[in-house]
Amino acid sequence: MSLRSLLLIASCALAATASPNWTFTAGKATLLQKGEAEGRSSSFAPGKPLEDPIALGSKDTLKLTLTLNEGEDTGRPHQAYVLVKDAGSDLETHYPLSVKSNNGKAKLDLTHKDIPAHLLDTSDLSLSLVIASFGDNTPLLAPIGSVKPVITDAEKVTLEKQKAKDVGDEERFGSKPEIRHTFRADPKNPPLVITLAFLGAVLASFVGILGVWFPFLGANLGHLPKAMGTAPIAHTVFFGSLIAVEGLFVLYYTRWNLFQTLGGVGIAGLISFLSG
Repeated sequence: MSLRSLLLIASCALAATASPNWTFTAGKATLLQKGEAEGRSSSFAPGKPLEDPIALGSKDTLKLTLTLNEGEDTGRPHQAYVLVKDAGSDLETHYPLSVKSNNGKAKLDLTHKDIPAHLLDTSDLSLSLVIASFGDNTPLLAPIGSVKPVITDAEKVTLEKQKAKDVGDEERFGSKPEIRHTFRADPKNPPLVITLAFLGAVLASFVGILGVWFPFLGANLGHLPKAMGTAPIAHTVFFGSLIAVEGLFVLYYTRWNLFQTLGGVGIAGLISFLSG
């Protein structure tokens, strides 16, 4: 083996040993019942979980305390939580630890109120500690022990109601009733009286325009034969397009929809622009 290969292997070994592993020390689980000041404590360590399951009643509090270590020194990882899991159903949840940044001391209080109803209604829950961080540090997944929830008959009724509330309707993943849309009916023409009133207003405006056009603006119908003789096609197409626009509005009022009318008016308007 060459000297270069030996140096490469040595550097890799040094890099591997330079990354400390996450671990913990001074692990202690204390069960406090209502009215107790100290409670009963049991110790746990990496590879040495609690031997007996902890019976957790509705008025009890399970206190977990430990010290997080990054190699030989205390540290504060980016993630540190306790994983609570039901092995039978694979349901699980997690609870972050409260960690002090100066000494790595962590703690967690666990009660019935903190545990979801579907996990609380099980015979045994496993507790595991998860510690992880960015970088090359090796994470840790260590079993702590197990908890046995204690539920009375009265609490069982409340628990079942909470489970039904959490799950919701049993048919939420099933077929739903057919949705029938009721669309609004097509608009109808207004009463004939209103139509005639507006028609009279339009005709009155034309009469007014003609009344202003001839006496005041100097309009002369005598120029019409001369204009028609000079450009008969242009004038005929222009006036025809204006009449066509009015006819399109009549169609829109009687049977056409807006998009048909806009298309027709666009074509007639273009013809009016080019011929006028």
